[in-house]
Amino acid sequence: MQNIKIAKKYIKHWFTSRNSKGFGIHSPFLHHLVTEIIHDYTPFYCYDEIEFERNKLLTNNTTITVEDFGSGSRIFKSKQRIVKDIARISLKPKKHAQLLFRLINHFESKNILEIGTSFGISTSYLAKVSKASNVVTLEGCSKTAEIAQTTFNNLALANISLVIGPFEKTLSAALKKLITIDFVFFDGNHSEQATLNYFEQCLPFINNKTLFVFDDIYLNEGMENVWKKIKKSEHVTATLDLFHMGIVIFRKELTKEHFKVHF
Repeated sequence: MQNIKIAKKYIKHWFTSRNSKGFGIHSPFLHHLVTEIIHDYTPFYCYDEIEFERNKLLTNNTTITVEDFGSGSRIFKSKQRIVKDIARISLKPKKHAQLLFRLINHFESKNILEIGTSFGISTSYLAKVSKASNVVTLEGCSKTAEIAQTTFNNLALANISLVIGPFEKTLSAALKKLITIDFVFFDGNHSEQATLNYFEQCLPFINNKTLFVFDDIYLNEGMENVWKKIKKSEHVTATLDLFHMGIVIFRKELTKEHFKVHF
């Protein structure tokens, strides 16, 4: 039933959103972002090696015990789960993960935060842009984090700090370590209050060029509610709703605008 609801929302989104040519988006900054970055499907140098690691996870038959600190899984009923099954459900599709790479590459983001590591595929895309970047990723489950660290080791990623524990305990320290944040990917605990808390905790650390990307903004009613609240924030000047992800922009020189975009 939930999948049917999401499918209906996606159809509505498709017919009410801007296409890849950005018609109706008058801001040069946002028009360029939609046409040249979001819809740029050029294969970058590192895509294949990261996807090779994804494929290894998708065939991994190891069973692990998962610690759920967030809203819990709608799919899995047991804490005993097979790695390949988790990977199939939880890893960001390459289309979405590669968009994260393009955004960071274009805006030259250096201080990067990810809330929700999973097995480290999206983290790897965040970190592969530049060896000079500083990526801090938070993961609640220690067994999941072990597999993510293996992914990082296989890809020779030395610019990632993997922090394990409940986000309520680790986020504050991670933000103080970063001092300022250029990019945040919110992909953990998809509940309304938790997501809103993470957003508000991160706000004091933004700069004019900071980008926030929220995953699964239509996953449930709570995520839809928090997306509406984020758009109304006095700190936010523009948002791009890609349905599966939402991009939040804080540039003060922009007029406050919100767009739905095909992706």
